[in-house]
Amino acid sequence: MPTPSPQARRRRWRENVTGYLYVAPATLILALFSVFPLGYAFYVSLHDWRLRKGEFVGLQNYIDAFSADPQFGRALLATVWYVVGTVPVSLALGLFIANLLAGKIRGRAVYRTIYFLPYVTSVVAAAAVWMWLLYPAPAEWGLANAAMKAIGLPPQAWVEESKGIFRLVAEHWGWRPPAWAAGPSLSLVCVMAFSVWQALGFDIVVLLAALTTVPKEIYEAAAVDGATGWRRMRRITIPLISPTLFFLSIVSTIRAFRVFNQVYIMASKETAGTANTVTVYIFNTFYVGGRVGYGSAVAMVLFLIILAVTLVQMRALGARVHY
Repeated sequence: MPTPSPQARRRRWRENVTGYLYVAPATLILALFSVFPLGYAFYVSLHDWRLRKGEFVGLQNYIDAFSADPQFGRALLATVWYVVGTVPVSLALGLFIANLLAGKIRGRAVYRTIYFLPYVTSVVAAAAVWMWLLYPAPAEWGLANAAMKAIGLPPQAWVEESKGIFRLVAEHWGWRPPAWAAGPSLSLVCVMAFSVWQALGFDIVVLLAALTTVPKEIYEAAAVDGATGWRRMRRITIPLISPTLFFLSIVSTIRAFRVFNQVYIMASKETAGTANTVTVYIFNTFYVGGRVGYGSAVAMVLFLIILAVTLVQMRALGARVHY
């Protein structure tokens, strides 16, 4: 291989410098608003930091989070329930509705706009409306309790109910399950339902765009071979839009772990923290309890959990993506 001439080396050096200059502003912004806050949060988490800097405590805040704080355990469990109960449901419903809209139906643009409206609506305003619809018992004028009364069921406390959803269903049929089988609180289930409704439009629009890229000739050939609708979905549609599904699964999972607004607005104090996710617990630790160092430690734990889950998803699902 011939050695580059001095002129070629200088030209390549100038090109490299030019490239670095182009990416320097974005790199600086990333370092200033992402890397530095993350590093500073880790530094704060190693101290007994309250209103001002306290003494260095090392990893004690992390040890306390897992060994001496049952509220963090409940918040982490609620977060896991929230992720499991929203991400798969939102993706499945989004794919189902997007597949319907991808067909030749009249008013497809209107339906697409209707489904997307909740996503662009203010979470605070939409959550307030849902709070009115789910007005708790003993009042019966909320829409949800009115529907329960119409079908002969007792009104529920909804967002103020701390009992698990599985326990409530079992008690309705005269059986009391053990505590570990109670499931997420009804209050958290209400927040989960709101979150699926609110995020569904984004999944539908993205999946609908992916479905339009699938060649129609493949479906026609599959129909000639006698493939049914479900087989076409499993063998053709899902593999061909797997990059989009992979992207949505990663983004939706991260978004679910970081949920805050709807939980903070809808979760009642009457639920004894059964509907509070880790982000709400971090907020309360920071601004209510004033424990900045401990709150930073919990935030770092959440960051590591999100990072680990994302890496597992990329490893487990990435091999099944067809580009």
